[in-house]
Amino acid sequence: MSKVSPQVRKHLWVFAALIILAAGFRIAVVHWLPNDSADDGLGYAQIARNVLEQHVYSHATEAPFDPSYVRLPGYPLFLATIYSVFGHTNNSAVRIVQALIDAGTCALVAWLAFLWQPDKRRKIATAITALALAAVNPFTTIYAATILTEVPTTFLLVAACVAATIAFQSDKFERELRCWAISGLLLGVGVLFRPDVGLAALSIGITLVVARFRLFGVQPKGGSPKGGTPEKSRRSALSLRSKLSRIILAGAAFSFAFALALAPWTIRNWRTFHVFQPLAPQHADMPGEFVTVGYERWLKTWMTDGEFLDALMWNLDKEQIDIDELPDSAFDSQAERDRVSDLFDQYNAGDDNSTDENEEPDAASSPSPSPSPDQSANKGQAAKANKNDNSDDQEDAQDKESNGDQDNKTNNDQPPKAGEMTPEIDAGFAQIARERIARHPLRYYLVLPARRAHALWFNTHSDFYPFSGNALPLNNPDNSRAENFWLPVFAVVVAIYTLLGVAGFVWMGVSGPSSARAVVLMIFLICATRLALFSMAVSVEPRYVVEFFPLLSALGGFAIVEGWMRLRRN
Repeated sequence: MSKVSPQVRKHLWVFAALIILAAGFRIAVVHWLPNDSADDGLGYAQIARNVLEQHVYSHATEAPFDPSYVRLPGYPLFLATIYSVFGHTNNSAVRIVQALIDAGTCALVAWLAFLWQPDKRRKIATAITALALAAVNPFTTIYAATILTEVPTTFLLVAACVAATIAFQSDKFERELRCWAISGLLLGVGVLFRPDVGLAALSIGITLVVARFRLFGVQPKGGSPKGGTPEKSRRSALSLRSKLSRIILAGAAFSFAFALALAPWTIRNWRTFHVFQPLAPQHADMPGEFVTVGYERWLKTWMTDGEFLDALMWNLDKEQIDIDELPDSAFDSQAERDRVSDLFDQYNAGDDNSTDENEEPDAASSPSPSPSPDQSANKGQAAKANKNDNSDDQEDAQDKESNGDQDNKTNNDQPPKAGEMTPEIDAGFAQIARERIARHPLRYYLVLPARRAHALWFNTHSDFYPFSGNALPLNNPDNSRAENFWLPVFAVVVAIYTLLGVAGFVWMGVSGPSSARAVVLMIFLICATRLALFSMAVSVEPRYVVEFFPLLSALGGFAIVEGWMRLRRN
């Protein structure tokens, strides 16, 4: 057995130290910054407990636990597996497992950088640098402490990119087919966690076809290509029929494995609901449920960031909406603002409309509804007036005042009255949305998506940290000292990873071999399709693009090593 050289042993120690750093950083964040605030996380946990306790895949919180398909099964079953070992509500165990998985993602990033570096002398240095960038990345780390799908989804996406890269670089077709099958299977499992992973599968599939057409080109006149190896000459000489057959076989292996991962969920939905549903519904709704499609389309005609997302989307039907808090960009004219105001008045009225139309409440005999804070104040004033009118009996007046105060306390503890979005109100918003789109189609289809894409990426990505928000303006008086310090720091770190990633992307595309250019195309399509999809959605949440950071870390490792070597040469 050959001895390991001191140089290799040194590299192994560095890799081990960085992996330990990555795991330790994530476990520390899990310990100090656990987060259960995401409503999606609560829904996933409920499904997982129903699977274990009720033996049914359902998102219901009480009986009857009807079957459901509003959420894909990947993450709920992931939670159920951990709950079955460590306890049905043990989210601390979930976070520890996610921290270890995310540390594994860092190792995959190092592997990616190793594969992407064409110079054998720089492979180890590139891998170590990329691993360091991934290990200390704060944007992916916070999701280890959050009950959301990002950690396993990112792991599966990066692993699929590793398999695809090996397939692009493989000289043996049998090995290439195995790698394409592995990549397709990983992406299929990834779709069971987040349906938008399907865009990555589409991107890799397109890259497969384009790259293989270039690689299996027709041999030019005069022999082998200039500077080509015998293997490249052999591949270039392949006939068109052989070229197409290899592309078809590779695509079939990739597609079959991808579909195989989705088959059990699709069959279950067909047998249970008699619908072809390989993914989750677009609006996470069950058949017959009311979806506010028109209202969401109206939001898309002006909303460009997450500032109003909680108040107008996630808290819909939970809280009332004040039109005075909306920006001027939500309206094109005063007449339009008045129409929107009328719709929100109907929404805020909630059940009061049906009460006014169908029933005349009797103050003497009918029980009054729970009063609002303003009504509570009026009731308190009435109690005080009653006390003055009955000043003859001091003891009775004191009793009435005490009862009035108790009523005030009880009524003030009532939550604010919720609004109610109805199909009629939704149709009104849909009509306004159609008119706004017809007046300014470029704004809706081009300008607003571009602004949403900018907001998705050039964000502090500090969601789920205690100091989340926007970095600008600096020294914002509305922010705490921690926010005014950390938000600019996070913005700068985002810029650093972005610049390093772009530099590595350009260097690979310009100076790399054909397999490197295939990787460049793959990365571009993965990022572009994902950013385009979420720039057209109303929910502008930066967590939807956090999967970019592992790819940026691998590209950044390539850029740092190449830049350092050029500086040394100069």
